[in-house]
Amino acid sequence: MLSLFGCGRNKHKLNFDGFGFESAKTLYAAGEKVTVYYPMVATDTDYHFTLSDDSITLSEDYDSKHGFVLTFVMPDSDISLKVTSRNSMTQSSQITFINEVEKADIWILPQTQENMKSSLWGSATIKNLLAGEQREIQTGNTAEEENFIIRIIDDQHAYYSANGVTLNDGCVIRFMTDDSRFDAVIEITDSQGNILYSRKAFTGVFGAE
Repeated sequence: MLSLFGCGRNKHKLNFDGFGFESAKTLYAAGEKVTVYYPMVATDTDYHFTLSDDSITLSEDYDSKHGFVLTFVMPDSDISLKVTSRNSMTQSSQITFINEVEKADIWILPQTQENMKSSLWGSATIKNLLAGEQREIQTGNTAEEENFIIRIIDDQHAYYSANGVTLNDGCVIRFMTDDSRFDAVIEITDSQGNILYSRKAFTGVFGAE
């Protein structure tokens, strides 16, 4: 009779990877419905919940009393429930960089005082981009940090720059010239093709006297 009601079945442990989860218990029999609440909700944060066994379907709901309501069916093994979060004020923008001049390394950096004063910018955002090639990159863009600087050093040690540029999702940066590399221009267009920035970019040659 005990087995008919599930009392004789082995129970498995529900583990939490992260703080803030609430559940009535942490031991469940295989096939038993599990309900977990996550009330620690900030309005400017995105939350993502995952199970250690991705073959198990995790259902998500929300109510004002419990916050996130997470349900799934317990497998015939222990399982972990994990939460990851990201500040939703931070956006990731996809930018396309097109090189039409010389093979070059490109840095795209937040316009901070440190970056503006330094000539050492760490690893290049785009390395060894050949003339005629293009690359898509992801760059962070926040409400507090809208301006970026662009630094380019080609394989002939020529140095190019742009300051105070705004980069939103879908922007295209074109490094181009109609004549010599010394007349190169950095042009930035938005996702609709409107020109946001267009200026000559040549600054100098490293090592030149």
